[in-house]
Amino acid sequence: MAKVISRQTMEILVDYYGFALQEADESKIPAPFPEGRADPGTEFLISRPMRVDVDSAGHTHEAPLIVEVWDGEPPVDHAAEWEARDEITMASPTGQLSVWVIAGRVGEHIELGRTKTTWRVRIYCAGRKKVAHLAQFGVPEGVERYLVQLWPVT
Repeated sequence: MAKVISRQTMEILVDYYGFALQEADESKIPAPFPEGRADPGTEFLISRPMRVDVDSAGHTHEAPLIVEVWDGEPPVDHAAEWEARDEITMASPTGQLSVWVIAGRVGEHIELGRTKTTWRVRIYCAGRKKVAHLAQFGVPEGVERYLVQLWPVT
């Protein structure tokens, strides 16, 4: 059975309906965020080389992001009523990811613990319907929430 290796929690100020997880060394990414970003509302997750774009239901808001690194494929999380869930595969040469919004990089690097590895990334989101409404009137805090699970595939 797979085990959690690490868990990081951060608050992100989502802007312009989204954010991205990408390789921490921008010089290795063919198109760093927000280059080539799809129009909001296109898909929940969009895979790019060494980057995943995450679509939010609210324009601007503060959202908690929990990132778990596992040693193998984790069980599907049923701890919350997730409104969206999807998976992609991404490479990380440095073993570190960063979170980006349109305004720039957010917080500290996410430590994966392995360099030159391809990762499966599963992202969940709750609070989408509520934040879509509330973000029209202000900057809600903690309404839309994210859980990211990563595990090595190569």
